[in-house]
Amino acid sequence: MFNFNELKLDRREDSENTNSFVGIRKNSNNEMVFRLPKGFDDFPENNFEETKKLFFRMYRTFKKFENDSKSLQIDNKPTGKDNIETGGNGYQFKDKENNEVVIYSKISVIENLLEAYNELSLDVIERRTGRNEEINYSKIDRYLHHAIYLEDDITYIGEMDLPRHFLHYESANLIDLFCFILYELGIELEQEIDSRVEELSYRFKEQNLAYDQSLFNEETFDTTIVALKDSLDDIDKVTAYKDEDYWVLYEAIESFLYGELDMENTHEDGVFWGISNFYQIWEDMCNSYSFDKFNVIYADTNIIFDGKQVANHSVGGYQLFKIEEFENPFFIKFRDKKRWIRPDLVHRVEEGTRILEKSIEINITNKHNNRIDFNVYLNDKSKKEIYILFCRKLKTALNSRKIHGARVIDGNTFKNFPESELQNQKTKLIKSIGNARTSYFILDWKYIDNYKVYNRKLNTDISKQLCYESSLHQYKNVTDIESQFIVPYFYNTFLKHKNGIGYFVDEHLLFKRIVDNKIKVFKADFKKIQEVYLTHG
Repeated sequence: MFNFNELKLDRREDSENTNSFVGIRKNSNNEMVFRLPKGFDDFPENNFEETKKLFFRMYRTFKKFENDSKSLQIDNKPTGKDNIETGGNGYQFKDKENNEVVIYSKISVIENLLEAYNELSLDVIERRTGRNEEINYSKIDRYLHHAIYLEDDITYIGEMDLPRHFLHYESANLIDLFCFILYELGIELEQEIDSRVEELSYRFKEQNLAYDQSLFNEETFDTTIVALKDSLDDIDKVTAYKDEDYWVLYEAIESFLYGELDMENTHEDGVFWGISNFYQIWEDMCNSYSFDKFNVIYADTNIIFDGKQVANHSVGGYQLFKIEEFENPFFIKFRDKKRWIRPDLVHRVEEGTRILEKSIEINITNKHNNRIDFNVYLNDKSKKEIYILFCRKLKTALNSRKIHGARVIDGNTFKNFPESELQNQKTKLIKSIGNARTSYFILDWKYIDNYKVYNRKLNTDISKQLCYESSLHQYKNVTDIESQFIVPYFYNTFLKHKNGIGYFVDEHLLFKRIVDNKIKVFKADFKKIQEVYLTHG
């Protein structure tokens, strides 16, 4: 396994290479370089923890994207990811714009370990003593209470617990070593860990490592790796009988301890792990976030969200999402023929909802079953009466309905409050504010980091956005429309509130045609969008 302190970071600052590759590959000096997504100018340099967290989350992101893409192909749904070609440890496909996307998401040092665990369950691997049909007559008195008594005073004993030719590891047990690595890896991948794995991991650490040693700790990484290599070597020396299961585990551990990245697959820019066109993943991330947070009425996507494909409509051979009552207005008509156009996503906000969201901020701090802990903050001092009214309604609901276990602290902090009741009170307040006006937002996912300088692609994107607006204007005389370009950004500081998702780019930093056409550019918090993407598998 490689040391995250040895990874060089490419944050694209003054980079001559402008392609959209994201991942790790070796440069001309044979150094491993972690090329970060666009918008990561503020990512900290020489920060072991941040680099480690980003790597493992990108690993999970690539795996989810790969698994979702393969699921869509298996279901034979028309999608831009059809005709996936697999080669080596990666695969490639054409996206909806007919661009080639190549992704290498397999890292052998990790994959081999996880595959070994999936293939060999602990109760099969950890073999000690088992039942044997052979009978040891010197111990028959210990099994009389299990015997079957037949006629003529005959006693029948079918089997005994006797030693068999089972694989047993002496010294630092191979199973314990395997489970220690698996446990440490599971923590970083934010996966549920089997209690037996955790137990054996602790046993290995107690017998072989210092209490503060960890595999992915900046201070102890090197010493821990050395200790694990020594343990593996000792195990191999004292183990006389080595069956197929032994070698599966041994080779998985050896690959993890001595390997780096799988560099067997070559590319014109060198060997790598990552994806050639990261914007494809960025779009899926943004769509997942939108379906979780917004009232989506149209989306040009077929992502898998909470285990289900969202697409429910087909236009021009493309699968997309559209709510039933929304009549698709996105087309250009010429000589009685329709040419369909497809914005990335459209969501709508009722006026009451918009006023409430601008007035207050609800910050959920804890979730347990159907109950939540949250704080209510005042966003706009001019809307203080809405803030006071909302808190009062929550307290009234808490008292009048006698919600067991719920309580309020300092007037704006609510504990163990039913999530359904919070939504109910929000709905009531929105109705009291008024729903006469509805705002529509046309969102376009952009994987760019320069919005000030003219280029042909950006100019075309602006023209397309204006076509989307024009089409939507004709839909039931819609007038309140806002267009936004959503770009990735890494925030190295905390946003105003925990629920904040980013900021708009100042107009003086934008290309003039963007400003003239009142299109806003929003820098979305990459970490928070990625978290939602990984949560809704």
